[in-house]
Amino acid sequence: MPNTTLPPTWLRCLLHFPTRDYLSNPYPTLGETITIRLRAPESAPIEQVVLRTFPNGEQQLTTLQPEHEEEGWRWWHTELTVFEHRVPYRFAIQTKEAVWWLNAAGVGQALPFELFDFKLLVDTPPIPWLQQAVFYQIFPDRFANGDPSNDPQEETLPYQNWHRQTFPWGQPAPHEPGLLPFYGGDLAGIQQHIDYLEQLGVNALYLNPIFTAFTNHRYDVCDYFHVDPVVGGDEALVDLAQALHERGMRYILDIVPNHCGIGHPWFQKARQDPSSQEAQYFFIDHAAERYESWLGFGSLPKLNYRAPELCKLMFAGEQSAFRYWLRPPFEADGWRVDAGNMLARQNDQQLGHTIIPQIRQAVKQTKPEAYLMAENFFEATSQLQGDQWDGVMNYFGFYNPLFFWLKPFRQNAVGWKGKLAAEQPWPTEIVLKAWGENLAAIPWAVALQQFNIIDSHDVPRALTALGGDKQLLRMAAVIQFTFPGVPCLYYGDEIGLENAESFGSRNCFPWDESTWDQDLLNFYRQLIALRKRSPVLAEGAFQVLYGNEDMLLYQRVLGDEHILVSANRSHKTLLPQTLHLPQAALPTSAIYEGFFSDAKAHSQGSKLEIPEIPPGAEIWLQQS
Repeated sequence: MPNTTLPPTWLRCLLHFPTRDYLSNPYPTLGETITIRLRAPESAPIEQVVLRTFPNGEQQLTTLQPEHEEEGWRWWHTELTVFEHRVPYRFAIQTKEAVWWLNAAGVGQALPFELFDFKLLVDTPPIPWLQQAVFYQIFPDRFANGDPSNDPQEETLPYQNWHRQTFPWGQPAPHEPGLLPFYGGDLAGIQQHIDYLEQLGVNALYLNPIFTAFTNHRYDVCDYFHVDPVVGGDEALVDLAQALHERGMRYILDIVPNHCGIGHPWFQKARQDPSSQEAQYFFIDHAAERYESWLGFGSLPKLNYRAPELCKLMFAGEQSAFRYWLRPPFEADGWRVDAGNMLARQNDQQLGHTIIPQIRQAVKQTKPEAYLMAENFFEATSQLQGDQWDGVMNYFGFYNPLFFWLKPFRQNAVGWKGKLAAEQPWPTEIVLKAWGENLAAIPWAVALQQFNIIDSHDVPRALTALGGDKQLLRMAAVIQFTFPGVPCLYYGDEIGLENAESFGSRNCFPWDESTWDQDLLNFYRQLIALRKRSPVLAEGAFQVLYGNEDMLLYQRVLGDEHILVSANRSHKTLLPQTLHLPQAALPTSAIYEGFFSDAKAHSQGSKLEIPEIPPGAEIWLQQS
């Protein structure tokens, strides 16, 4: 009796990806009929292939028809008419001995969870500029001071015992109670350095908050409808937007709808007058003189989206904040939404699943090609199904697995003083599993819109996190720029910035070029240029090919073009080897040349011969 417990090896070679190689249209409209294809080894003992869909909550099975044989592969196809906005599907592969299921997570015999089905989004066109975008994140106060006349000077603030003071560029501020240090960075400073950004190659900016607030980070917003005079006011944003768009560059703004600052007039009115309309915007117990705030930080009172007028001001009204800045004269190209995981959620009032789709509707009605991306440090699958965020800052699905592979695992939580940590980094198989499951759990169209980072203003700079090892930094960047999604470079990483005392990861950018790591800068310029010009890296399928103790190998594929990426986390050179990779469907005979070296890999049939792999990463570009 055949053993059906262990999958036969040919099952690894069943291939379907939700790309235009396998779907006649990956972005169909309602009522459209598309062709869905799968390919398998011609020699596989397949009796039939069946497409399983789930229209209106009921299982539907459709038989695929075999096509021609092509270089040892058999294609199968069927047609599907789509009538829902989200269409999950999987394949049943029947042999004489068993029925196997193929979904986005792989192959198995058990009936799979719908979570890991392939998912097709309907009437959800791609954001046309996003796939070629390489973002650059700027913390405005620390990038460049273009207009010293707007620097804060010994200002004492209302409502708190705080005062603001501007310090010389890059000079650490003293640790004094109530001191809010500024360094004068502003929108004029960004505009004056657009040439630098253009030469670097980035074509989109993500700006940390610029709306009127009291602190240098401005997550304590006190006016959603004006740019902070400290960074130049509304006119400075108009000028910057025009200058960026003239260069073909995009920009997105950072909005804070989860909470506001204690100095916001709404909150001041709410505290003073319990009967006021503004009192409904917050969670205030006037009798106990208590209110809810972000993670207990009293300077950041939480907003209450049960208040219809608040919804109107923030997103529902025609002149709401989410709409206002997307229109002329500002014409922002999208949003990064702060605390997207917590938005409209407070104890028994869990409204995020209804509020976020309304925000999406407002944004897309106002500017269909706007990018709506949110902060979320955690698993965000439910918010990434096509009806809420376009993507999130991909800490959970990309950043965490990568850095847990490069350094020992560690987790924490605000207010917890315990330790949850391991002594060793993750094994390679665990990072590959984490990446695979995160990609499988969301529609491929959304995976291509995920905001991939290796650091930000909220975590240590990548070079600091990696112990100053620039080889590991380069490896992390290579993986970032070749992984499905949209890469974002945090300002200063390209010249070798590390965390600095008193600044953390929010350094002042050093404009003295003699302090820059020019080799690293050139590396980033090359990497950015490759990512911008490569359709394969923008939309090609992602397939893990191999992993061992210290190395991983994956490919991106679109049409006949394969790009291979190898990463070696060890400090030793790995010996040449020949890998048997029938699942890769590599060209019959091809040469792959290293992007950063003159090394070459060769494929012949299902075999891939790779040379020595030194520490770090390499991108292997197909030459023939």
